[in-house]
Amino acid sequence: MQETLEAMETALRVLAALNEKGSPDPADVEALLACAGPQAEARELDELAREVIQTVLRDRAERQR
Repeated sequence: MQETLEAMETALRVLAALNEKGSPDPADVEALLACAGPQAEARELDELAREVIQTVLRDRAERQR
């Protein structure tokens, strides 16, 4: 559970930085790429962050069933 919470927090920090027209923390970018899987580098950071958040929320909903 802690890993998924950290993944979501990382994705939200990346989105917040992009929203403010800044650059996300490189450590957050690395963590986001690690969460998103092997083909992550081919996609934009905002798309990756969205996918990570959706995956975390989907997994959480499935556990609650």
